[in-house]
This record gives sequence, structure tokens and C-alpha cells, in this order.
Amino acid sequence: MSLQTRPWRLAVAGCGAAAFGLHLPLLTSHPAFEVTALADRDLARARAAATRFAVPRVAGTTKDLLDGADMLVILTGVHGDLIEAALDAQTHVFTEKPVGLDVTSTRKLADRAQESGLLLEVGAMRAHDPALHAALAAVPDMAGGWLIKADGVDEAARRRLLPPGFSPYTFADDPPQAVPEQLSGPHQVTALQTLLWQGYHLLTALVLAAPGITPAACTLDADGRSLHALLYGPGAEPFTLVISATPPGRFLEQIHFSGPSDAATVDFARPYEPAATTRVTTASGEQSGFPDPFAAMWQAVSDRLAGQYPADLPTSAALAVRVEDLALAMAAICRPGPHPRKD
Repeated sequence: MSLQTRPWRLAVAGCGAAAFGLHLPLLTSHPAFEVTALADRDLARARAAATRFAVPRVAGTTKDLLDGADMLVILTGVHGDLIEAALDAQTHVFTEKPVGLDVTSTRKLADRAQESGLLLEVGAMRAHDPALHAALAAVPDMAGGWLIKADGVDEAARRRLLPPGFSPYTFADDPPQAVPEQLSGPHQVTALQTLLWQGYHLLTALVLAAPGITPAACTLDADGRSLHALLYGPGAEPFTLVISATPPGRFLEQIHFSGPSDAATVDFARPYEPAATTRVTTASGEQSGFPDPFAAMWQAVSDRLAGQYPADLPTSAALAVRVEDLALAMAAICRPGPHPRKD
């Protein structure tokens, strides 16, 4: 890419809690970026965001949004059509994860971007998380582990980030997404959604910790609220994955890796709270105060736009394909759990 002598012009699609609480505060203050336009299906949200973050333009159409942009930042719930429009306009793309529910489409979009010389960046924040990489470094000979997410705080946390009068978007608000044809039952579709909507960060950690990991068993409870899975690394290392809804206010996101003589546990910060509260516990003690993985992710985007590709990480599009492949493999073998007895 040519030497950039001005900030990268970003157009942002989607003004929900992630935009108000995470992306726009960082992007409008980062010297490498200039947010030039916003759009949202609710025009009032876009105007409120433009006012709060001093963005000069609210766009009414995708074509208008892309006008003059170097990169489209997609913070909506459904991404495929917007990615296609940006690639049509020869514009780089950053999209929140997952790219979609059908990894075949994700692979095609990634290939198309590469063939066009464009970036398709995916918001795999955990891939840039210093706490996760500290845990991986502490257990060089992985022998297994567990990964747990139990989240009952997300909606309330997102609500606090929005201006008064606006409610958080939910997946139910979004247009339906295509799902892979090989998923034979509704419980398998629910499992895929759970893995990619609630468990994406855990799957990112899994594919980084154990490349070549494969699922052995997966169960979704009768209410569709709790998923349990068993997976094996390339050397038959066992990993347990649990993703569950909890009552409001309860939250746990924890990753534990063990080896023959080493172990590390990461307890991640609650949603939208400072990353410095994340803790890594090893035999030598507890460490906290890690840098913000979200800021590191956007710095990596800036570096890649400038033609600097970190050698120690796969491109985010390649990583997204690996995560979505793993989620599909797990969903395809997922079985419904028994209905609870009513005595």
C-alpha cells in the first residue's frame, strides 16, 4: 500500500452500544483515524452519535456512507451485504465478529477481499489480548483445559453506554441470517448462534491455544440456554467448553490451561469494564493491569492498513474462518439435552 500522509477515513455503520461504548470513543481520538460518516437504521441514534463524537456527516444510504471512505467499520448485527457493498466500492472493511453464521460465505468474502487487494478485518479482540497470550506463554506444553462463559450482565451493561431513551439492539431485531445447510435441527442452529454470538472469544482462544482442535461431543440444554462441549487438541489434549446464560448480574468468563508442570487461569474483566481488572493466575502468583486488548486490536488494524502485518498472528480473516469452521463442526454434532423432569 502507498505511504499514508493523512488519517485513515472511516465510515461507521451501526450506532449501538458497541459504537457508543467502545469503537467511537477510541476511533475519534486515535491519531491514525478520522471518522467521517455514521449510519444506523434508527436515524436518531446516528444523529445522537454524530453529536456526541463530533462526526461531521450522517449518511442515509450505504453509497453515501462509503463516499470518500478508506474503510467501512461494520458494527451492525448482520454484516454480509455491507461487506459486499464495501468490496464493490474498493473499500477496506472492519467488521464485528462473527462475519456470519455460514462459514462458506465468510470464506468467499475473505477470498474476494484478498483477490482485490483489500483488507477484511474481523473484531477478534481476544487474539490481541495480552492476558491470554501471557497464559499461553505460561503453559508451553498444553495438556488440556477448560473455557467458561456465563453471562447475565451484557444487556444491562450495554444499556448504560447508550444515551437516554435508546435501548440496546438484540439479535432478534436483526434480519434473519443464512445458516449452513448441513445443520439438521433447530437445536443445532441455536448451538451455532450460541457459539458465535456468545462464545466467539472463547473459540478464538481455543484455536490459538490448540491449532487443529476438533470437537468430540456437544450438548445444548432443553431450554437452549446452556451449551457443553468436549474437544481434543492435536495430541488428544482434552478441553471442556461451557457457555451459559445466568440470572441478571452474574458474570464469569474464565479460561484455564494446564500442562504437565504448569497451569494458568485467566479471569476476564466484565463487559465494558477496564481490561486492567483481568487477572492471570499461575503458580508464581497473580498478575493484572494488562493493556487494553481492544486498543491493541485497532492498532493492529492501523498497522495492517499501513502494510505492516504482525508475523506472530494469522490475519484476522483467516482466524475468523478457523473460528467459524470450529463452531460449525461443534454445532453439527450437537445433541439436545434431556428435558427436566416435572415431578
